[in-house]
Amino acid sequence: MIKRLTFLGITCMFSMIICGQTNDSITHTLLVADYDYTCHTSDADGKNKDVCYGITLQVAQNIACTMGQKRHNGENDKSEQLLYVPTTWQNYPQGKITSVETIPPYRYLTAEKMTETSWTLHAERDTICNQPCQKATGEYGGRAWTVWFAESLPTRFGPWRLNGLPGLIMRAVSNDGIHCFECRKVEAVKETVTYSVPGDAVKCTRNKFVKLRNGLFGNPNYVSNPTYYIKAAELESVTVMGGTVMLGNAPIDMKPAKFQPLDY
Repeated sequence: MIKRLTFLGITCMFSMIICGQTNDSITHTLLVADYDYTCHTSDADGKNKDVCYGITLQVAQNIACTMGQKRHNGENDKSEQLLYVPTTWQNYPQGKITSVETIPPYRYLTAEKMTETSWTLHAERDTICNQPCQKATGEYGGRAWTVWFAESLPTRFGPWRLNGLPGLIMRAVSNDGIHCFECRKVEAVKETVTYSVPGDAVKCTRNKFVKLRNGLFGNPNYVSNPTYYIKAAELESVTVMGGTVMLGNAPIDMKPAKFQPLDY
């Protein structure tokens, strides 16, 4: 099925996946790392507010997957489908970064060519989770990042979409201080990495999705009225599940903070 969607004057052609959920085992991990993710932002009154989530990174030989920690632990927590916890596969399919993200009432599957960030290495050292780390700086997704990586954990991957260093990225901070990933545990664990895509996911190019997401959630109306862009007919199907407001299969944060995009 081909579906035409128009938001903020952006008209895109999307193909709707109409089969059941894709749930394929694609590889096994070499290690698993847990991170604290923090976004420094503000609430509807302009007061400082931190949005925090637990993030898990599964690292295999040539593939990595980042997801919400609760999802990784088998918990069915709808809140992790909100803005800052996409599920992202690096180098799957080969040479691509794919991601499942939510803009209520839809969930989206995006893909783009995987490119390694050009990093500048620095002499500074630190210790994170008992691992000696080296500092590096680079740019990804329109943001400048300072990261710390551990050569003792040889992999090119890091949390979210960050990659390209000769060791696991243990800490990543955007240079404006808004976004931070901090590793708090890393273990050599063998577990299955699964490529799991909702059956109702909408396929979209990464560039179009980011433009759509940032335009909708970056609108000043979003903080005071998070459903401002949703059609009235769609809002009629809102339900409450365990305190979470659901629109179809997608959760809505009814008290959102000011949106701070990870990438542009």
